[in-house]
Amino acid sequence: MRFTKTTLQNGVRVITVPMKGNPTVTVLVNIATGAYYETPEQSGISHFLEHMCFKGTSKRPSSRDITIELDSIGAAYNAFTTNEVTGFYAKADVKHFEDIGDIVADIYINSTFPEAEIAKEKGVVLGEIDMYRDDPQERVHDALREHMYGGEPAGRDILGTKETVRAITRGDLIAYHNLHYTPRNTIVTIAGGIDEALMLEWAKNTFGAAYGGEAGKEFLTKDREQAAPETVLLEKDTDQSHIVLAWRTFDRRHPDRFVAHLIKNVLRGGMSSRLFAKLRDEMGAGYYIGASGSSYNSFGNFSIYTGTTAERVPEIIGATLGEVARLKSEPVSDAELHKVREFIKAHTIMSLETSDSMAEFFADQEILSDKMRTPEEFEGIFSIITAEDIMRVAGLMFDNRKLTVAAIGKGLNKEAIEKVLSF
Repeated sequence: MRFTKTTLQNGVRVITVPMKGNPTVTVLVNIATGAYYETPEQSGISHFLEHMCFKGTSKRPSSRDITIELDSIGAAYNAFTTNEVTGFYAKADVKHFEDIGDIVADIYINSTFPEAEIAKEKGVVLGEIDMYRDDPQERVHDALREHMYGGEPAGRDILGTKETVRAITRGDLIAYHNLHYTPRNTIVTIAGGIDEALMLEWAKNTFGAAYGGEAGKEFLTKDREQAAPETVLLEKDTDQSHIVLAWRTFDRRHPDRFVAHLIKNVLRGGMSSRLFAKLRDEMGAGYYIGASGSSYNSFGNFSIYTGTTAERVPEIIGATLGEVARLKSEPVSDAELHKVREFIKAHTIMSLETSDSMAEFFADQEILSDKMRTPEEFEGIFSIITAEDIMRVAGLMFDNRKLTVAAIGKGLNKEAIEKVLSF
């Protein structure tokens, strides 16, 4: 798999990923900004700005001008905001490369933020905030985050609060756009079945004249120490209770982050994984079971989450902790280690079959990693991780003093939950 990174004279980074024979092409523009770049008073402005970039440009005055043009060529398109990245993309038949490229670039460079649209879009975003807060599966993760990182950037929601969203003005949007949407903060990624020289020529012609100074900096989260496991229990009248167990772990430069990813897949990589086998197959406890590791510039966490009935919450927490403890005390067998490596390899390859997934794969690495790696390079890293590495890193990660458990549901038994956590 081949990619090329080119830095234009103004600082814009261009990543080109030719995919011979692929019938589509994706143009993705990422800006290294998001919720962690906001002050508390600005909370939600990155996300709101992303919405407003679709509300009209100097060339396409309204949102319908943008969407009708994209729909007329059958394009798939969207935008997103995370804690550290804002992105805009469009994907279409290769013959429409310059069409989608022109629209995505126009949105990035020439958005006008019409005053009337700001007022209307606030209603949309306020409804989005309500939607997620009404969803118990989302709310339990929010409550966990707020508890673990309260007072720090990581404790705030990407959407912001109703108060901060209502306070956003057109001047705020322009100032934030001017500060962060700068050449040195921008990555243009083009992936698909067109000639790489054409990709680069278009990027130079379109983004080479962009200007701007140094971008605003991220506000780093300062993680805190825990002396013992902590709990966050929310009462809500629901038939299903949702549980999240989260440990404070590694930042994204930690040398053991790749071992942590392998551990994640031992626990929940496929239907033969340990958590699936234990919680669903053996105990019949919950429909969904997940595990994920998140690493940022100054902190990280690892979480396991599932849903069950309220009366089984303590039992499920105990069983989950039992599976985690096994990783610290029992070596993973050669057969299981081989299975997990193959699972990671295959799912990485399958996830990169489309031009949009390929663009995202390399763009995310450029912004969020120490270097860009191909799937083959990742395979090489995982191939040398041993059972001893897994035991050692599991011992570091799953320190019960770093554990926080959040649950939401009706009639949760606080005493029983805390008893399970009294190691």
